[in-house]
Amino acid sequence: MKHFITIIILITLCGCSKNVPLSGRITFEDNGEPLTMGTIAFVQGAHQARSEIDSDGRYKLGFEKDGDGLPPGEYQIYIQAVQVETAMDPANEDGISEEIILSVTPLIADRYKNPETSGLSFIADGKSKTFDIQVERSGR
Repeated sequence: MKHFITIIILITLCGCSKNVPLSGRITFEDNGEPLTMGTIAFVQGAHQARSEIDSDGRYKLGFEKDGDGLPPGEYQIYIQAVQVETAMDPANEDGISEEIILSVTPLIADRYKNPETSGLSFIADGKSKTFDIQVERSGR
């Protein structure tokens, strides 16, 4: 009976892990300026938590509603950040104009696009709430 109670306590403690909201700022390593657009993702197996990067380089995971955030564990990180230049195509015969993409320019080094090559990882321990990242610019 004593062992049964110990097992129940251990199962209860393991099941009480809470997702922890996480925020941070992404800046360029050469001058500290913020990465002003893009998406960051924290990947654990088949699961991922994503956030848009704002104009100050900040991201937030799990501040939207209760229960969001990162459960404890180790995460690989990837970041996608490109500058897209568009223009409006003149109206076609139906009188509809469409936006067309003129160019797509990467803002950060290609290695950050893949969690396997980014070199970025994070361990959520149930307490961490801030994780700042420095990235290398594209073409360096």
